[in-house]
Amino acid sequence: MEGSGMQKSNLWILMVWMALLVGLSADAPSWSGKWHVFWKQGAFVVQLEQHGNELNGTYQPDNGVLKGTVEGNTFRGVSINAQMTNYFVFTLSPDRNAFFGNMESGDWVAGNRVEGQSTALEQPVNMSHPLTTMYTFLKLGNQVRNGNFEALERAIGLLSLSKQQQSYYYGKRMALIRKFFQVLDLCTIHKYEFPSTMEGNRTTVLFHQAGTDNTVAVKFLKENSAAGWKIKLPSEAEIDAKLKELLHAYGLEELDPNRNLQLTNPRDTMRTFIEQNERWEKGGKKYVLDTLNLSSVDPAIWEWQAPLLAHYLLGVINRVSDFVYQEIPNNPKSRMPYVYFYHPIGSIVIAPYEIEGKIRWQFTPKTLESIESLYEAMEDVPPKVDMVVRSENDLYFTLKRYAKSISPLLIKKVHDTALWQIILLGIIVLLALFVSYLSKWITFALGRKFYLTKRWSEEMITLRFLRPAQLVIFSLILLNGAHQLGLSDFLFALIKTFSYLLIVVGTTWIFYNLISIMFSALQIHARKTSTDVDEIIISLSGSILRIILVTVALFAVAEVLHIPYKTVLAGLGIGGLAFAIAAKDTIANFFGSAIIIADRPFKTGDRVKIGDDVGVIINVGIRSTKIRTTYDTILTIPNNMITREMIDNYTEREAMRVDTKFLFALDTPKEVLDEVDKKVSEFLYAHPEVDHDKIILTGVNDYTTRGILFELRFFVKAQNEVKYSDIRHRIVTDIANMIKETGIELVFIQHEEVV
Repeated sequence: MEGSGMQKSNLWILMVWMALLVGLSADAPSWSGKWHVFWKQGAFVVQLEQHGNELNGTYQPDNGVLKGTVEGNTFRGVSINAQMTNYFVFTLSPDRNAFFGNMESGDWVAGNRVEGQSTALEQPVNMSHPLTTMYTFLKLGNQVRNGNFEALERAIGLLSLSKQQQSYYYGKRMALIRKFFQVLDLCTIHKYEFPSTMEGNRTTVLFHQAGTDNTVAVKFLKENSAAGWKIKLPSEAEIDAKLKELLHAYGLEELDPNRNLQLTNPRDTMRTFIEQNERWEKGGKKYVLDTLNLSSVDPAIWEWQAPLLAHYLLGVINRVSDFVYQEIPNNPKSRMPYVYFYHPIGSIVIAPYEIEGKIRWQFTPKTLESIESLYEAMEDVPPKVDMVVRSENDLYFTLKRYAKSISPLLIKKVHDTALWQIILLGIIVLLALFVSYLSKWITFALGRKFYLTKRWSEEMITLRFLRPAQLVIFSLILLNGAHQLGLSDFLFALIKTFSYLLIVVGTTWIFYNLISIMFSALQIHARKTSTDVDEIIISLSGSILRIILVTVALFAVAEVLHIPYKTVLAGLGIGGLAFAIAAKDTIANFFGSAIIIADRPFKTGDRVKIGDDVGVIINVGIRSTKIRTTYDTILTIPNNMITREMIDNYTEREAMRVDTKFLFALDTPKEVLDEVDKKVSEFLYAHPEVDHDKIILTGVNDYTTRGILFELRFFVKAQNEVKYSDIRHRIVTDIANMIKETGIELVFIQHEEVV
């Protein structure tokens, strides 16, 4: 039994190991496929095929071979071509779409995996005439410059190299061919410069550099009748001298590969527009839109309209003719607009414009105004290059094709808007209304158990939150739906402006109510504290937040309506001045409350004297302060008046003063008066409820017709009227008895009212 159990255990372990090995084998990285490989002297295309751990491949140009083995994600092998043998180590990236490594010679090598069919393989090679040979070479060269390195081998096949050039090291040979292409790229090629008929096996064509007297003589030769015409590659010295001459004429030292993005001439603009369209999803969109002069397009619809205009323009260009960039002028000093295509409906024109102090060539506003009509007129013409509809416009063109398949009448336009667009717009409006009202029902259905739905009525919740939320939902659905319909500029701008205004209103409405609710809750909490400062600060903060919210909303409305900010600021200044004049007292009270917060002269429950008014503070608000007077009435005093008055806070005192006057008979002897003064003074200094740290005054103050005035002033240890009255009563009666014991006749006793 034990042996059987051990066998089962070993069997399970073996199965687990087999599963792991199968999983690892299935997950092993594969190098098979096509790669674009780069090194410091150029680029080439590698085709790899992996069988187990063995990996073999070929690369072009140069008819090279790769051999080696794979260990994990590392490829170790050797590169062999007609000129040299070089060992290498390449490491695959984690995503298995790129690799990096080094050759034994010290050169670095980087590669990325290529998916799909290359457009270079679709480009037919026509060598039947010097014209077709040159145009094929330029097209392939433009593709290589744009990153399609599979065109390189086919482009090199159009050149006739001398024996010395054929013996050059691969990197030097590629550098020489690249310079020759740059020479041609600095010229403007015209088809009429080529001879119409050919005699013999050799000919020379003279090309010109636009805006200069420089020329480039290019030789063509026909090695045999089967091979067709090839371009004779000039010597290295000739190429270097001519390239320097052409660059100097344009004020350049060298050619920046990304110089076309600066749009300094019509060719750069056309090249940027076409090449960056291919990179639209990878950052090319910005450069494509830079080539368009959108000054006549409403800024409110740039986001939607500009990509659509770019698609129309590319669609027309792809249908007009099969051209090369080198046909378009590239003179940076020229200011003459370039007409690429003319049609009675509209033309495609590239013209110079001054933008941020620099000249930039762009497709003209007039071109963009007519491009949709031009595209619709040529839509059925097969394009020379297949176009891919971008995701931004995919739904629009799908709907348009579907509407056209249903009935041609749906394509008919009413005031620049097709019938199918009007129908779908109506459906979108109804859908937006339905969803916005459905959101209210769903909210109440899901929120029955929440606190606010129990405390507030449905009408209050609807008014405060659901109604503005419905505005926002309706606007978002309407805006996004209309965005997909390709509406006319005017109609879409109108819908976008209307939707954004509703979004601003709804959002402001919601946040305004949220601020009110939040600060109301904070006010309730603040009232439970012992100080009014929190309550005042909360009230002020709430008001400030509301003002900021409304101000931001006003600027958002200005942005939607494209009102300049200077105008808005001026309007706020004038409106603020009018508001300040009309509500100067309210503003003064607002700042008065801020001063009360800063100085803190009193708090709730304090007994104070403000001007001639005495009472107990019962509430401090943002506009006024309420006190309960000694007559048990509520007195409301504006805060700005409080800041202008003297404030006497009785609650903050440490002791309360007693002022008492005794009137003695006029015949009272001085010795008796001195004795009374001494006894009273000793009594007060000895009394425990008298504040001895404060002043104590006793003695005769005046002789009047009615008698001798004997006054007392001292402070008792009391903070409220009840205790004060009790202490004063006991002390004064004791002093009165003391005076009577001396035999002095008391005419009367007077107390001054102390508050």
